[in-house]
Amino acid sequence: MNELRTLAIRVLPLPGESIDSWLEALARRSWTSLSALLEALGLPVYERTHRMLVTPSSEILRQLEAQTGLPPGHLDQTVIPPGLFGRYAPRWRFCPQCLRESDGRWLTRWWLPWSLTCVKHEALLQSVCPSCLKEPREFLPRPVHVNAPGRCLRPAGPRSVCGADLSAIPALGLDRGHPLAQAQLELDHVAITRTTNTDSVFTHAEECLDRLTQAMSNSDLPALDSVLGDAWERLFTTTPIPLTEFAAWRLRERGSKILTRELLRQEYQKDGKPLRQIAEDYSFPRKYVIERARELGIPIYRGNRPHIFNDEWLRDQYVNQTRSAFDIAQELGTTGEVVRRRLDHLGIPRRLFGVHSWPIMNRKLDDSIPVDIRKVTEGNLHGWLRLRRFQILMTFPTLTTAAAYLKVRPSVLTGQFNRLETDLGAELFHRSVRHAAQHPTRRGASLLRDVNDPQVQNLMREALGPRFEPMASRAEIESAEAVADGMDARLTSLESDLPALAHFHIPPTIVPLLKHLLEYAGQETYAAQIQTRTGMSRATIQNQLKRFAEASWLTARDEPREARPHGGRCRIYYSLTAPARQIPIRDLLRNPRQPRKRTPPRDESQDTAVGLNRKPAGQRVTE
Repeated sequence: MNELRTLAIRVLPLPGESIDSWLEALARRSWTSLSALLEALGLPVYERTHRMLVTPSSEILRQLEAQTGLPPGHLDQTVIPPGLFGRYAPRWRFCPQCLRESDGRWLTRWWLPWSLTCVKHEALLQSVCPSCLKEPREFLPRPVHVNAPGRCLRPAGPRSVCGADLSAIPALGLDRGHPLAQAQLELDHVAITRTTNTDSVFTHAEECLDRLTQAMSNSDLPALDSVLGDAWERLFTTTPIPLTEFAAWRLRERGSKILTRELLRQEYQKDGKPLRQIAEDYSFPRKYVIERARELGIPIYRGNRPHIFNDEWLRDQYVNQTRSAFDIAQELGTTGEVVRRRLDHLGIPRRLFGVHSWPIMNRKLDDSIPVDIRKVTEGNLHGWLRLRRFQILMTFPTLTTAAAYLKVRPSVLTGQFNRLETDLGAELFHRSVRHAAQHPTRRGASLLRDVNDPQVQNLMREALGPRFEPMASRAEIESAEAVADGMDARLTSLESDLPALAHFHIPPTIVPLLKHLLEYAGQETYAAQIQTRTGMSRATIQNQLKRFAEASWLTARDEPREARPHGGRCRIYYSLTAPARQIPIRDLLRNPRQPRKRTPPRDESQDTAVGLNRKPAGQRVTE
């Protein structure tokens, strides 16, 4: 059974000492590094010191008290409640005289953001090391046993530290009874435990700091600022108080030197730079920049700049020409909000905000334009685009091939044409089916005639602009027809009385299957043998064999059950029919992508285009 190990060497924490300082003194007394001591005690080794102050739980503190022989609850005053400061991380300050008298021990209250002075020695707390000019306690000290107490143990290299003597720094003394020392005496009495209410602590600290800045004169503040430097600024930026009286004084002093009347007149009035941009450039709050400009008598404009409008022109553009406020603002070089405020001043009712105010949504066409065109385009954002795509669609055999040409998904076109038919209240085209390409209805043919009108075409080009999609060329349409005339088309049924075949279209994907069937033209074959020889998938082979058998290209014979005495699935044997063996397709398999031309001219009425896919005259075979 494992027992809790205790340390033989004991060091008592001083009143008000932080837990990291006490552990440092214990490690120095044990002649070991702080990280080694923490590992021996089963504590995590943190990189930054403030993690040691806020992380330990009550269970860890009780265990540590048992290991070091301290009474329960003795270490509660050495840590800070984890939720006291939230995301704010105050920094260490220190009193050199206290370090000298306590042999390098650090107090918990020195880490608090409102610790400014040492009331015992009536001196300002230091915030940086005079040698490395950095905070000496930011990182957890490691080689404490080889360095004297009271030294700056901030890492200066892989195996070295700064080593400056912090206890030898000259004290920054204050006058007896100084308001800062009096306020610090009150702040030091703020009790901080694990049950401390965060709001009450910050409220009390804010009240003390407010009384402090009211008690100190303007002549005191610059003197303290020159002594402490960044420490004062850290105080008012790391506390949750967004703006104290002292911080406001610093802001006013800095603003009076930078934000002069000449600078604001040049950048704001002449160069036209917004006050928001000026505030960002000089790191000021925007609200203060506005107050500073008003203080100097510089007029503040709403928006970018006041604009002189031609009210009649504005009324005509917005009401009659149905232009949007944003469009008008771009032409005038101002913002849409400025135009909208002017419209309100003139009593012009605004249109609905958003796409409903766009000119294309409010444009009315002349009565000379066909009714169907007006129905589709007036008050409709994408009406012209749907008309153009419908015009392109009717030149292709299927919707899928048209979508491939337009480089959109077929579902997109389906939705657009459904909306087009809904707007007109009629079906516009017959969808493609096997052996029949898509073609317009009577209402669709009428719409196509209206769209092809030169006047409508000009309106369409004007409305679509760069989105006006060109019609497909003849070569692209023929390529689409070849794609539509694909593997899924029904095969031509072979009959014994058919004339000789002269025209074929053989999809390259089933060429291996045809070669295998021709190789075994005089005997039977089955699906597994075809898969082994050709490498085609079993599903493709089964589908194609079924189609061939239905079209009388193959005969199918079931294997008798007697041939399988040991059980198992019976095979289906296939062989080419007599009409199929008479088709001279061996030459076509040499170049399956090039259809064989007819040799003698023949009467088209007697010519039967038969192959793996047949395209009846005047129709396009679709998927």
